[in-house]
Amino acid sequence: MLPIIPCSLQTARRAALRHQGLQKGACFGKGKQAVVQAIEALGYLQIDTISVVDRAHHHVLKTRIKDYRPAMLDELQAKDRRVFEYWSHAAAYLSTQDYRFYLPMMHGVAAQESHDTRLTRRILAQIAAEGPMQSKDFEHQRDRQSNGWWDWKPAKRSLEHLFLSGQLMVSKRVGFAKVYDLTERVLPSDIDTRMPDVDEWTRFTLLRSLRAMGIGTLSELTYARTSVRRFTAANFLPDYAGVMQRLLDKEEVRAIDVAGTIWYALPNLFELPTVRLDHSRVQFLSPFDNLIINRSRTLRLFDFDYQLECYLPATKRRYGYFCLPILWGEQLIGRLDCKADRKVSTLRVHSLQIEPTQKLTDALLNALKIGIQAFAEDLNCSALDLSDSVPAELRRALA
Repeated sequence: MLPIIPCSLQTARRAALRHQGLQKGACFGKGKQAVVQAIEALGYLQIDTISVVDRAHHHVLKTRIKDYRPAMLDELQAKDRRVFEYWSHAAAYLSTQDYRFYLPMMHGVAAQESHDTRLTRRILAQIAAEGPMQSKDFEHQRDRQSNGWWDWKPAKRSLEHLFLSGQLMVSKRVGFAKVYDLTERVLPSDIDTRMPDVDEWTRFTLLRSLRAMGIGTLSELTYARTSVRRFTAANFLPDYAGVMQRLLDKEEVRAIDVAGTIWYALPNLFELPTVRLDHSRVQFLSPFDNLIINRSRTLRLFDFDYQLECYLPATKRRYGYFCLPILWGEQLIGRLDCKADRKVSTLRVHSLQIEPTQKLTDALLNALKIGIQAFAEDLNCSALDLSDSVPAELRRALA
């Protein structure tokens, strides 16, 4: 095993930004191929229903791909079949090439009893006979055997069971609604579907996390393990520490000392070219962005204590309903609480708060001005509505 490498927190932070595609330059390229590369690099792309600003999956890609359009992701799922939906630590778009590594979770769900096995079998048979269907297609269907009506909620639960067990896949989305079809009609025939054993799966998980994060502690690299235990069979017990030690012994991974704590990285971490940080504009990150989704890691890497407050009662919110962390260079320097009012094409900025340790310099003011204008344009908002809580200097600059 190679010796432990000392590393500063700043170097670790820059490595994380580089692997996340958030340093200057179009590191993933352009067009649909850039979307594929971004999802493969990030490991997953979280799907979320909240659209106060933008859907999380679109927001994350827009911060990394300049010419990104939602139609690109739709085509990659519905036509090209290069991405598919399943569960990572949450609902996510995933690279179809990684499909086999989600089989342990699918088989674990399949072994569990569904809410209504008779209903599940009937739904599966109907989709097999009639083709792709949405959950609403079962809302008013007559159950002839019971002489009653199918309740939409049980049907929806059965669809999700069939989806999570791998018997159905989401073939596309219409609006934001899933369209389900048989897996054999969606999954490309050349995709490897061999079941990985637990050690192979664990190795994949650790290396996939390292490629996405750049550097991390063992607990950060296995952040999604709670979801794995929720879905997999009881005897599927990943030995993360043991597999990590074997990766170290084979010199496929390096141990890194960051401020007295052992982190891990791929061997080429310090050989990669340094990409210049962009201080010309700020970026507003989705609350579900891969860089910050692990709040403990965000605090450790950036000294930034972040919580999404839309789930809190209004009286307990400190920063706002849907605050977006502000990335400037290599630092998270504040929070933007805003809403895209699409009816009047206006970005309503409820508050913009800069960290107390960050000075509002001319360079930062200019970066905020450019960043907000670009963000509004990406959301197809032609106007800004700034509340009085926005710093006066910035209101004047944007006026």
